[in-house]
Amino acid sequence: MIKNFIKIAWRNLVANKLFTSLNIVGLAIGMCVCITLFACISYELSFDRMYKNSKNIYRVNMQTTAKYNYKVWAGIPNSVGPAIVQSIPQVKSMTRLIKHDFGASVSLKAGEKNFAEKGLYLADSTVFNIFDMKFVEGNARNAFAQPKSIVLSQSAKQRLYGSEPAFGKIIYINNRDTLHVSGVYTDLPVNSTIDCDMIYNIMDSWMGKNVYWSNASYETYCLLQPGSNVAKVQAYATELIDKNVAKDNKYFTNFIFQPMADIHLYSADIREGYSGRIGSIGTVKALMFLSLLVLIIACINYMNLATARSQKRAKGVGVNKVLGADKSHLLMLFYTETALLSLVAIIIGYWLAFAVKPIFQNITGIELSTSAFLEPSILLGLFSTWIFVTFLAGSYPAFSMSRISPLVLMNKLKLKHSFADLIRRALVIFQFASSIILIISVIVILQQIRYIRSRDLGYNPNGVVAVNIKSAQNKQQLTALMNELRVMPSVESFSSVQSIPGDVEGGRSVRKLSTDKEGMPVKTCHTDGLIVKTMQLKLLAGNSIPQRLADGDTACYVLINEAVMKYLGFKSPQDAVGKQIITEMSDKSIVSGVVKDFNYESLKTEIGGYVYYEMNKAPESLRTMLIRYKTKDLPRFMQQLQVSFKTDMPNSSFDYEFLDSHIQSLYISEQHTAQTATVFSLLAILVACLGLFGLAAFIAEQRTKEIGIRKVLGASVSGITRLLTKDFLRPVLISFLIASPIAWYLMNKWLQDFAYRINIQWWVLVLAGMAALFIAVITISFQSIKAAIVNPVNSLKNE
Repeated sequence: MIKNFIKIAWRNLVANKLFTSLNIVGLAIGMCVCITLFACISYELSFDRMYKNSKNIYRVNMQTTAKYNYKVWAGIPNSVGPAIVQSIPQVKSMTRLIKHDFGASVSLKAGEKNFAEKGLYLADSTVFNIFDMKFVEGNARNAFAQPKSIVLSQSAKQRLYGSEPAFGKIIYINNRDTLHVSGVYTDLPVNSTIDCDMIYNIMDSWMGKNVYWSNASYETYCLLQPGSNVAKVQAYATELIDKNVAKDNKYFTNFIFQPMADIHLYSADIREGYSGRIGSIGTVKALMFLSLLVLIIACINYMNLATARSQKRAKGVGVNKVLGADKSHLLMLFYTETALLSLVAIIIGYWLAFAVKPIFQNITGIELSTSAFLEPSILLGLFSTWIFVTFLAGSYPAFSMSRISPLVLMNKLKLKHSFADLIRRALVIFQFASSIILIISVIVILQQIRYIRSRDLGYNPNGVVAVNIKSAQNKQQLTALMNELRVMPSVESFSSVQSIPGDVEGGRSVRKLSTDKEGMPVKTCHTDGLIVKTMQLKLLAGNSIPQRLADGDTACYVLINEAVMKYLGFKSPQDAVGKQIITEMSDKSIVSGVVKDFNYESLKTEIGGYVYYEMNKAPESLRTMLIRYKTKDLPRFMQQLQVSFKTDMPNSSFDYEFLDSHIQSLYISEQHTAQTATVFSLLAILVACLGLFGLAAFIAEQRTKEIGIRKVLGASVSGITRLLTKDFLRPVLISFLIASPIAWYLMNKWLQDFAYRINIQWWVLVLAGMAALFIAVITISFQSIKAAIVNPVNSLKNE
């Protein structure tokens, strides 16, 4: 019987080529989207589950006070980890992780070659056991047995030494520290939050030896005993704050133990983390929503087209009933037809998923291996999707058409379409409401991205290249480089800085009085005197920082922004100039000038206090040279700059970054969101249009005789086209009324993540509605005009 059902279903599909083609294309696109996004979601959910103790590994985060807006930080003081292990028996071991120089790029010298490295970490030796690192040279037990040891990942070893063994080789860090390679470990998986390329012992640095409860820059991971009560461990850890931190200096209130498996997807709002592999549960939910939406729209197409064909299928159903088929047989027949069609669509969609994988990676920024599509969870998901589509898309046509009476064979019964028409219209409304929501969302996202790119940041990042100078061996090398820059005609100005905006500035406080215990949190950046000219900051009063300081000068010269000026109580920028203020750098800090507030972080964060400073014996070194250039031949200028750099700093790697590119990288996730929303919205709209096109074709076919009569009676082509079109436009207009408030609410919620954002204008909603209406008209008009121009003789001569 099943064999006969399959034969009959196949014949029906082949006999109705337009119906079959439209549904296969629509469902194949839906399946392709689902397969690709399911693979992506599966990858995102797999993070950090490969470690054998992952269920017992927790990152210790901390909750800050109102002074830091109650933000949760991944960075905590370096004393917390040792204190927790010593005080809480349920904690088996811990490791601290911190990037070298708080994340600044590092210059390495291996043999005769120089390299730039951003994946160099310091950690406790327990890191190798907690994260199951497998060694191919050396071993985890003895990796840090000798002082000044460093271990490399296989890819880092390949980069530095090629196929040669690395064990025992020497690496120079920033031309200062000499380290010996004591091991090579296999690369950490791409779905691991821990992304170390090189690790050396934190106990070989002041970062491990000088234990304190102040600077919160260290990620700390704890391995708990199996079955530990995490809530109690968390409470015990929080008690250590009161025991070790004075009330006046307490800027964090409690510790939060975050499960390792949650870090990747639930850390978007957690600050001060080092990993570059942080995702977002919001992104996963959005991808899930988009995949299901496209699939549901494709299923609606099938339901609409199947019920529109009910008149043509009616006599076939009647014959089957006369020959003894009962309702269950007919249900099985229609479900078989749906299953067969959806199976073909799944096979095509699965092939398409492999074909579009590179395009998908460019759009979303998520790299998927081919094996991701072969995971058992994906194959099981495919089978589940097939069953889901078969029952979702096939249920309504099966039940509605299996109720047809055999009296239709004698033309004694007219099919009642009122309920079917109502359902069909409701489904069309759903399709176009979804499309309008997506169109509005895409417009708003693109507007926000354009606003971000065009907003005045308070400085000019264009035409500035940032060159790493951390590895300079002495002042003479830097002086030689600066002398060469001064005579280059393409160099407008340059300034040495601790960091570029949004990178690794210092975090300190400015106080109104010496008795002020709280103070204002500010970002600080050590720099030299030409920072205003190089960054093109807007100086409101005073001057830039002095370029040269006398050897005995003990003052700290600061350049503050408006936010700091207002906090300190100065009535105007002019009032602040020359005044002495209290900073953590020095109680004798003199205001050289005041600059207009500028966005030193992304536009997701409100502008806070910022202080540029210069002083003798500054606590932070100058790591980067900002160079503002004026040339149309950028490649030639960069070549000249590299030659000068190599001449003056021969043992350092030429590591540079364009400032405008760095600023744009702060919004890379938003750019991927915009691209993803645009592409999948277009796919959803395309699938909806395929259904509308097919629906218009079948409705026109049903009304062939009516159209012929109207033409004989004098109706024009345009009049008949309007007649056939208007029935479809009403659902589109209703869709607009439903979709507009929903889209407005959803996008306002999305915009809340930005401190500086656009307002959604009324014309955006109208534009989306008009776009949907235009798409519908174009889709329907083709079939309407085709039906209207048919010779009425041909449409009336046959029954």
